[in-house]
Amino acid sequence: MKKNQLIPGEPLREGVDLIADKKTGALIVVGNSPLLEKISSGGINLNNCNFTPEMLCELAKMDGAIIVDENVEKILKANVHLNPSDTIQTNQTGTRHRTANRVSVQTNLKVLAVSDESGIIKVFDGTIVKELEESSIILGRVNESLQSIDRTRRRFDDAVFELGELEIENSLTNQQVLEVIQRGELLGRLSEQVRIEAVNLGDDSGLVMIQIDSLESGVRQTLDLVLKDHLPTRKFRNINKAVEEISNLTYEELNSIQTLGNLLYMQPLDDISTPKGYRVLARFPGLPENLHDSLVVKFKSLPKLLSSPTEKLFEVDGIGRNRANQLREYFDTLLKNVGFSYINGN
Repeated sequence: MKKNQLIPGEPLREGVDLIADKKTGALIVVGNSPLLEKISSGGINLNNCNFTPEMLCELAKMDGAIIVDENVEKILKANVHLNPSDTIQTNQTGTRHRTANRVSVQTNLKVLAVSDESGIIKVFDGTIVKELEESSIILGRVNESLQSIDRTRRRFDDAVFELGELEIENSLTNQQVLEVIQRGELLGRLSEQVRIEAVNLGDDSGLVMIQIDSLESGVRQTLDLVLKDHLPTRKFRNINKAVEEISNLTYEELNSIQTLGNLLYMQPLDDISTPKGYRVLARFPGLPENLHDSLVVKFKSLPKLLSSPTEKLFEVDGIGRNRANQLREYFDTLLKNVGFSYINGN
């Protein structure tokens, strides 16, 4: 099965859902092989029988197994008797499910068993057994996860807003920086889990993906700038190594600010973390990234950058007179908004 034919909306899924609704039961083998032929007997060969959900459901009324091709485009046989080795261990109950399990293990083919009483659909893939869930159950779980992502995003945004004000005041602690990183990483992990879950919704996954994209919008960029601003340069020449190490943390480790602080060399937690100025410069429209680096190299920290006179800004290669004036006005606005002024020494 080259693509997932068992997500809602796909023909095979529609077919087994029809069988489950009618409670006729079925045993369906996806693919064919000489080994399968060896353990098969009887049945009806179907020549040029195109796969449709309705045809699959109709053939399921017979007692034997149905064999479809690997791409689920043709129905090859119906009413087939399968006789796998009874030495293959299985914990399945019921003849149909034990047979499905053994056939899958013996042939390495995917086998579906639909219960005639409960309508439960089980997928056997070698030793792996999975029960298909209804779309409504998956959607309910996804919606709960989306609410969790939304709450995490709001907490992340609140922390970033506070970070912005404290950065300008130069009163931001390592712990407050780490909390932003922690919440952003957690948001990314939750979003990835929901993306994986949403794939099982098939055609209904599109709206969920749009919601996740919206909730994740800008988070990665913000995190990267926070890391560039606050990671100790002597330990991290660029943020890629830090991003990788953060991603390797377990959830338990990520939930510990102390552990995160140790990893990023941001200790003690109550020490002031002075930003370099990347996030502030990123919010200035039309300023190329190479000039961000030039300004940071020149002034070393955000407090020095915010207090720099126009003439000093003009000394940076690539900063013309007009842009130097615009930057000075931008810095003055930031300082005014938090009621603070480095220039006046307050």
